[in-house]
Amino acid sequence: MQDTGRRVRALGVPGGGAADPLALRLANALVGNPPGAAALEVTLAGPALRFGADALVALCGAPFEATLAGSPFPPWRAVPVRAGQTLDLGGAARGARAVLAVRGGLEGQEAFGSRSTDLRTGFGGLEGRALRAGDRIGWFPLPPAKPPRAFVSPELRTPTGPHHILRVLPTAEATPDLLAALTGRPFTVSGQADRMGARLGEAVPAPHDPNRISLPNVPGGVQLPPDGRPILLLPDAGTHGGYPTPLALASVDLPRLGQLRPGDRVWLRVVSPEEARAALWHRERAVRGAELALRWWYKET
Repeated sequence: MQDTGRRVRALGVPGGGAADPLALRLANALVGNPPGAAALEVTLAGPALRFGADALVALCGAPFEATLAGSPFPPWRAVPVRAGQTLDLGGAARGARAVLAVRGGLEGQEAFGSRSTDLRTGFGGLEGRALRAGDRIGWFPLPPAKPPRAFVSPELRTPTGPHHILRVLPTAEATPDLLAALTGRPFTVSGQADRMGARLGEAVPAPHDPNRISLPNVPGGVQLPPDGRPILLLPDAGTHGGYPTPLALASVDLPRLGQLRPGDRVWLRVVSPEEARAALWHRERAVRGAELALRWWYKET
């Protein structure tokens, strides 16, 4: 279970939240929820979900195989589900994660103002753990609503690879040699990838300073550990660390981290702060337009 995460990093608590926050926003908008309502995050392979009550749901993110009561289930749109029906989610040919939103938002344990599950510390969501067979999850009631006939345009969706060009900005720890090593070649996402970070498979020369102090981490940071294999930090990464962080992803590309899967190819491309802000503004304008249109639909119906 994930929502938009926590705002208490000053307490040493990771932010958490959906690894693809754009998919969360769009799925919630499709069913008439607030942007931060809690939803299910599915990684690589999905569950079978039996509904005990009528619901309105939306599946956004990686293109998972999905059937509802044996029939194909359409992603990127609001779909009514009847009590007793089963939604089966299989695997995805590309990308890593999808978000399933239910109208009303999922109920779950709240910790530090968020229902996001933090697996390592064991709080949030359902008892701070991943779901198991037989678990039961409720959702908050909202008045029934007619689903919109709209679907989310492909232009608004997070790209799901297998090739990713990620825009980055240099930090104070960047040097010309590091920039050349990190941006002059493609990398492969290794099998060491989870909600804390995705380690890349190829090494670059890494600086080593035994006297370096621990500094704050943020999601999107590109850490360089002693073995030289860069780590892209995801939402559950710690709040501080001792590895150099010469690059940080532009905010507009943070959702793409949630769609990295082992074997994907990654290129890091340096952009200016002005380019990063312009790209974020362009996407936000489009996404907020879609959210506003869907909000109007549910208000009118």
